[in-house]
Parts: sequence; C-alpha cells; structure tokens
Amino acid sequence: MTAAQLTAARRRKLTAVFAAAGIALGAAACSSSAGGVPGPGALSYGSVRSTAEKLQQDKQDTCPFGLDLGKALQAAGIPGTVTPDHEYGHAVQGSVGDGLPPQPWPSGASHPPAMPSIPATPPHADVICAYQVGTARLDLELFAVPQPDVAVNLLLPGIQRAAGLPVAALQQVATEQPGPGQTRLLGSKGTAALARIAHQGEGDIVLMLSQNPSTGEPDQALTGEPLRKAAAALVDQLH
Repeated sequence: MTAAQLTAARRRKLTAVFAAAGIALGAAACSSSAGGVPGPGALSYGSVRSTAEKLQQDKQDTCPFGLDLGKALQAAGIPGTVTPDHEYGHAVQGSVGDGLPPQPWPSGASHPPAMPSIPATPPHADVICAYQVGTARLDLELFAVPQPDVAVNLLLPGIQRAAGLPVAALQQVATEQPGPGQTRLLGSKGTAALARIAHQGEGDIVLMLSQNPSTGEPDQALTGEPLRKAAAALVDQLH
C-alpha cells in the first residue's frame, strides 16, 4: 500500500467525525472574501483532481504545478539538500475520493441535537510530495474539494497528526482558518504550516507543508517561521 493509500484509508476512518466537528465549529469563521484573488492559470479543483488521477497510474518523483521545495527552502533561509523520499516507491503520490453520504453516528457517540447524523463529505483530490531534508522528512500536501470552505475541516485528522495538536488546539484551527492567499503556522512545535490557495471556480484548495512525525524528534531548522515562509514560497510557485 502506498503512502497516499495509507493516508486515504486513515482519512476515510477519521474524516467523517472530524469533518462534522470542523464544519460545525468553523462555519461562522470561514470566509473566501479575504486574502488573494485568483489570477490567470490559478488552480482549480478539477486540475488538482485530474493530476491526482494521473499520478495513480503514472508514478513520478517531480512534484506537479511547478512546486520546487528546494527553491522554497532557499527562499526561507533554510539550509539543506532536498532529495525525493522513496520509502513508498515514488516521492509523489495521488489519491481521489468520491465522498460519503450522511452516516449514522457511532454507537454511544454524543452529537448536537441539530445534527442527527454525520454530515455528508464531498469528493476530494490529494497530491502528496515527500522529501528528505537532512535526517528529516518533509511532506507537501495539496488537498482540494469541490465545495467552498471545507478543505481545512476535512484535513483536520492530518493536521492534528502533523502538528501534534490537542483537541482544543484543533478546534481553534477549525474556527480560525487561513483565508485565500494566507499561510499560517500550526502547533506549539511549529512543525506544520497551512495555506489556503486562491483558486478558479467553485471549491476549496489548501496546501500543507509539515515534518513527518514518524521520523522522530523534529529538526528545529525546519520548524517555526522558516517553515511558514517556505510554505508561503511554495504557494507563490503554484501554476
């Protein structure tokens, strides 16, 4: 099973509950009116999905959409040699999902009276590019959905894992999401940065750059404000 398949399997198990909580917590805070404005050639949900579908058949080590982590790290003042991570065969993985209809809550689970079932989740497309930078692994994830203002909510399980967030901090992420064109550092250790991408058409696209927690203690050179700057530089590369 590939890294993307593992990620998708974990997300299928966890997304519905987290999405329900995230949508309920974040609905009032989400807005697509702030931040950058999509320009010519901006990404769309369709372009991310078609690329993710192609990556399922055509494996490669070059991140799509012009994303160059080495240049982004240089722009952020982070030293180190960047190499593709081949732990799962290829550095770049793509996955897609067709969404889920409303689901019953797990037996014994408490839920808001106004939410008798777990809300439906939309289709999604996911592109993950994995790199080694020194002894650390950096994951670059581009996640897209065809519905506005829900991508962060659906990515909450991955955000929690990447940033090492307790539940209260995860709730804060859901309610204080970055607007289009904004990049935000996550977690007290600063091991993840999240950006919402200005895009064309309907939908929502986010980019997350994070240290993979499975590699042990985080590399401090790849945390905090430098990591946020690197994520912002990646956003500027997108085309």
